[in-house]
Amino acid sequence: MPSCGKLGCKWCAKGECYGPGGGKGGVKQTQFNKKGGGGGFGGFGGDGNYMAMLAALMAAKGGGKGKGGGGPCGKPGCKWCAMGECWGSGGGGGKGKGGGGNIDEVAKGIMPCDPSEVDVFLAMHQVEPNAESKLRGLDPRLQRVVIAQGSMAEARSQTGMLIMRCARASKVSPGDWICPACNDLQYSRNTACRQCSSPKPW
Repeated sequence: MPSCGKLGCKWCAKGECYGPGGGKGGVKQTQFNKKGGGGGFGGFGGDGNYMAMLAALMAAKGGGKGKGGGGPCGKPGCKWCAMGECWGSGGGGGKGKGGGGNIDEVAKGIMPCDPSEVDVFLAMHQVEPNAESKLRGLDPRLQRVVIAQGSMAEARSQTGMLIMRCARASKVSPGDWICPACNDLQYSRNTACRQCSSPKPW
């Protein structure tokens, strides 16, 4: 039976499938991603256990004070800084190409992510510095969107997955919204959350 359970999987044939029961292919196992539990998040067994572990690690770390918004990007002549709407560097944009959404409207009612939550999330994964900087460069409310998507322990490339998450979170469009129930980013056309089915709050 293939590791991922899919017939004809080319990665199973190579012995490199990262699906359930996999683990080959060079992903270093840690206490956060070693196999077990039977769920979608490796050793945590499921989203509930993963979030519980994240909360426990934050408690052990002792929390921390938030730093507010992402801040200006520091680039001379940035038109978004001049308008007070720059989301900072490293987030992949959000203004200009592919973006244009107002973060205050998109993230209405969303609690900003604490820096200690970002630290704990990064400590649980193995990502390259460029991916780490993209996450840290996001508006704290968008950081929460990225982290709320759960563990990346079983991803073929944790760095690639984090960069993809950050890019999607930063390129919001007018009318997009973040579900206040599960922090999943929704397209403007969605009248209910695609993740938890909660109705659009406004």
